[in-house]
Amino acid sequence: MKSLIKKIANTDIGILIRNSFNYKPINFKHNKKKFPRSVSDAFLWRTDNGYKTKFKFSDILKLFYKVNDSWVEFHFYSKNNKIIKKEKVKNLLLSNEFEINSKYLGNIEDYGTFYIFHYSKNMTNLKNQDIISNRCYLGYSQNNNLHTFVHGNTFAKFANINSGDEISTDIVKTSLFKNQTYTIQKYFGDFDKNELFFVNPTNKLIKFSIDKENYKLEPNHTFKLEITNPIVSIKSNCMFFRPTIFSYKGIYVDVHHS
Repeated sequence: MKSLIKKIANTDIGILIRNSFNYKPINFKHNKKKFPRSVSDAFLWRTDNGYKTKFKFSDILKLFYKVNDSWVEFHFYSKNNKIIKKEKVKNLLLSNEFEINSKYLGNIEDYGTFYIFHYSKNMTNLKNQDIISNRCYLGYSQNNNLHTFVHGNTFAKFANINSGDEISTDIVKTSLFKNQTYTIQKYFGDFDKNELFFVNPTNKLIKFSIDKENYKLEPNHTFKLEITNPIVSIKSNCMFFRPTIFSYKGIYVDVHHS
């Protein structure tokens, strides 16, 4: 009986109930799959307001597994989760970088998310439960000034390393209620302007509130919010809902995850 209860408690519905009542809640869960997985963060790109985004990543399959035929695939989405482009990149170096500007995305001046998946046809030394994740670094430059860098913020999607036929999500778990409160450990009152970028890393609707203002974020959507509060507390139904922060002081911009 105990083993049956434990099995039920670790199903998707069981985790949802546990999270809703804060009974041994689970923030992240990689469901068991019959293939090794490449996991990607929901990386934020910006081409609005004079921004361009630099992305730095490693060929981790070659670096750690000595695989010579690996490649990556990028999936770019608008803030409303509309696919913009997919790009397959071969002939990787151990360390790689490229720039995401308006021209690269078809003259789009906006913001959204993108994902990176690593693939190879010769990963016979990986087990089905193995997971690789490239957290990578993003650099944001406004009006051609120096980049400010930050690494990935939250797990979002995954794919079979041996085949890119299916992209899955919902690593981050949710609750039925807005019972998760997160206070950002930063005093925002010293800055001229502060922007919070929220990404929904799930296929569920996220409901959240800041200073009694209520918001909804559709599955895999991205949302920018300019705040004036010196202290920001976020109440939501997502178990890991932490924004990327852009803080402005004169000509300087500081970017970090919360």
